[in-house]
Amino acid sequence: MRVYVEAFGCAQNLGEAEALKDVARENGHTLVASPSDAEVGLLVTCAVIGTTEEHMVERWRQLSDQLPNTIVTGCMVPLRQARLVSEGGRGRTHLLPIRAQERLPDLLRDLSGPTPSPSPLDRAPAGPSAQDRGLLQIAGPEPPSSGLVHRELVLAQGCTSHCSYCFSRLARGTLKSTPLPRLLASARLALRAGAVELRLSSLDTSCWGEDWSEEGPRLPDLLREVDALPSEQDFRVRVGMMSPQTLEKFAPQYFAELGRLRHPFRFLHLPVQSGSDRVLEGMRRGYTAATFRRLVSLARDLVPELTLSTDVIVGFPGETEGDHEATLRLVEEVEPEILNVTRFSPRPLTPAARLPPLVSRVVKERSRELTRLRLRLARARMERWVGRQGQAVVTEHGPQGTSVARLSSYLPVVLPERLPLRTWTEVVVHGARSTYLLGEVVPGTFLGGRPTP
Repeated sequence: MRVYVEAFGCAQNLGEAEALKDVARENGHTLVASPSDAEVGLLVTCAVIGTTEEHMVERWRQLSDQLPNTIVTGCMVPLRQARLVSEGGRGRTHLLPIRAQERLPDLLRDLSGPTPSPSPLDRAPAGPSAQDRGLLQIAGPEPPSSGLVHRELVLAQGCTSHCSYCFSRLARGTLKSTPLPRLLASARLALRAGAVELRLSSLDTSCWGEDWSEEGPRLPDLLREVDALPSEQDFRVRVGMMSPQTLEKFAPQYFAELGRLRHPFRFLHLPVQSGSDRVLEGMRRGYTAATFRRLVSLARDLVPELTLSTDVIVGFPGETEGDHEATLRLVEEVEPEILNVTRFSPRPLTPAARLPPLVSRVVKERSRELTRLRLRLARARMERWVGRQGQAVVTEHGPQGTSVARLSSYLPVVLPERLPLRTWTEVVVHGARSTYLLGEVVPGTFLGGRPTP
């Protein structure tokens, strides 16, 4: 069958979408770049906030009207599937639960009849099955067998937190960590295909392994193992979002490895959500603002040129002006390079959905205030890089013939020329914006596929 795959949401969703693509390809199906060319559409959904859920429902309607069959998976399926089967004329929609995605070959076979065996040219390299690999991408045809830029390695399903507002935790369930050998096999496959960036992703990367014995490996061990993998091209590792209360258990060890090892990006995504302990308690986050401050301070002490990304939820029920001021003070103090500001959105089945909401006008104004602060702080942090030089790897092509390269800090540098992806070069930064740097290649330093030692 001709299969079109489209995914939305977090890095974990995108990683699972790529694994599903691999499953379809390995079972003899053809991946296509447009729904107009497909016999079946596969939609990987996100429902983290209400507006996102509405977009998912609308996108499902469009695909189900256009295609003979549509398969829906992702976070809407466990908890919001009634919205996908309640409308008339939608009988050609098939639901695939997150923890049953290995059933995709059977579902495609049922929709298409007997599936032809893949040709030798289409067969995947030897290794674990694609559904075990937990590997990326949003939409379109299969990736080339070589020349990948980045791959997601999904560390786990679920997490160990009990946040009162979180829909994703309910959708994905309790923690089930991906075994270390399976993750390393996935990483080797990606590196053999040419990837220069491995992205470790899950709802909370720092709780990986907590469902095993006390002697089992944890995130610092995983980072060391991935760092030691052989590869024909150099590569970098980006560790995704983690929670303060799970990171705190081994923070000194983790930050020491992050600053010492060769391959990790010096990057930390550590959501704080609020600077008010009272609000954090209502969110059931399991830590205090002081914990977050200590972790950030430790990270910046142990990891040179760290890029800090954090998240804030504005307008959580019961948030007072004093709570909001505490968040502003915390953000001003830690000066994150990246701050993601989200207005609280009550999600079905979560405890926070039963709480009385704040006036929308107040929430909007607080969001605007945090956004203004975000832009000011980020610009100031970025401007510290002006005049500096460093090695970077080209990971994207931008508009108007530009390229985007990532420094070891993971900060993006926009370059004025179209350079080959996956190649390394020395860049000098000459300008800054709130979300990226501007730079140029240092003459005579284009390094090809591997940076200098």
